[in-house]
Amino acid sequence: MLISGTLLALITSGLTLLFLSDAPAWVTQGAEMIVVLAIFVLVCLVETTGSRSDKSNAQ
Repeated sequence: MLISGTLLALITSGLTLLFLSDAPAWVTQGAEMIVVLAIFVLVCLVETTGSRSDKSNAQ
């Protein structure tokens, strides 16, 4: 659920940056911040998911 919501936010913000280039500055800055945060969350989720599977295999 968290991954799908993050992907949706990433795609929506990316499309906003692509198609609304003449939007006000606060819209583009907000969309850029959402893209960065979404990528950060996805990387963190992938890292925690990978570390769980490594720990269970080591025991």
